[in-house]
Amino acid sequence: MNRALIGIAAAVFLGHVGLMTPRGGAQDVAQAKTGSIKGKVTVTGVRNAENVLVYLEKAAGEYPPQKLTFVPHVLPILKGTTVRFINSDSILHNVFWNKSENGSYPARNLGTWGKDGKKEFTFDKEGSVVLLCNVHSEMEGHIVVLQNPFFALVGADGAYEVKEVPPGQYTVKAWYPNPKKLKPQSTMGTVTADQVTQLDFSLSGKKK
Repeated sequence: MNRALIGIAAAVFLGHVGLMTPRGGAQDVAQAKTGSIKGKVTVTGVRNAENVLVYLEKAAGEYPPQKLTFVPHVLPILKGTTVRFINSDSILHNVFWNKSENGSYPARNLGTWGKDGKKEFTFDKEGSVVLLCNVHSEMEGHIVVLQNPFFALVGADGAYEVKEVPPGQYTVKAWYPNPKKLKPQSTMGTVTADQVTQLDFSLSGKKK
């Protein structure tokens, strides 16, 4: 079973999610030469570009997750991943989310538990949820459930790179956890084997 791990501790979410290898129709493509997409994300209205997620909206094939470690405010995972929530604090924590804004996931409360307690949930469709704790209102995290493994979390300097992308034309999206501060932006990009495609984004709170 595909699994990811989140530790709950004073608004810090530690995750283990899949490093995805394609199967089925995408296997031959994955073994062929690939390219990459890199660029710069500039932002207006927030301190820096940290926690912006850049990803391909769709890619050919299916991508079952294996193991990789993330320690983000934003946790990107593949559809079908089971997330294990572990409380690493000595106090009680709760995990719940409200209905997704795009309707991808209904509201759910996983309950409240103490140190070393565990709960699991399988995210079986594309979409996103905002993780909250009804014991500590300042806690917040984001899980983004994607169709493919071609994504990158942007650092504070705004730089990103999506590696090992099969050649083709893609819709590439830059997404921020708080759309009131930074609106998502999409653009088309063509990837060529053994080449780097430059795609830059400029995000702000204003609609374009």
